[in-house]
Amino acid sequence: MNSVIEELGTFIDGVGNMITDVETHIANRQNDFRSMCFYNIHNHGVLTREIVVLLEKSVRPFLEDTDQSQEMERVMIVTRGLFTDTMSSIEKAAKDCIPAYWMNDIKEMALKENSYLYLRYIIYASAKKGLVTPEQLKEWEAVLLMRNLVMHNNSESDRSGVFEIRDMKFSMRPNRMMKGSTTTFVKLSEIAVELFYEWLKKIDEVYKR
Repeated sequence: MNSVIEELGTFIDGVGNMITDVETHIANRQNDFRSMCFYNIHNHGVLTREIVVLLEKSVRPFLEDTDQSQEMERVMIVTRGLFTDTMSSIEKAAKDCIPAYWMNDIKEMALKENSYLYLRYIIYASAKKGLVTPEQLKEWEAVLLMRNLVMHNNSESDRSGVFEIRDMKFSMRPNRMMKGSTTTFVKLSEIAVELFYEWLKKIDEVYKR
């Protein structure tokens, strides 16, 4: 579990730095929804680390060697929750940015793809406007795919292929549970919040009144 705890520490520290920057350069009032998004994600990260540490201290001493897979499964369940909570916080904040920045052009483009304003289409519209780079869009698509498979397909793949993003890579087979390392969902959470942070800075730069 040490690798998971260390990765969670990196995640928490990184989000903490983002909070400082957003509060200093972007947020314009107390409890601003933009900084609160990062606070929520930070709190989820801290809670996740506390749970993993508790598992290590209270459960591991009683596990037999044959139970190590159960320990890994518990850690994956906990960190998977961090990832889905992170994505939910990001989606809510991205939607709130639309009226806050009067992003009517982004809204209109996003709603051409769907009758409801989803994060995926906000990002697609942002990419068409040049606010998201091709490299960032590829990573957005990867984390959004994983979010959908985790939330709507019980972490089972619905396709064959290789999921690859930055230093992570694992095979996907239809109707089979996706398997990665115990740090997979923490790293996906890191990537997602970094992508949103970069998107928010760009939006603030272009649309700030």
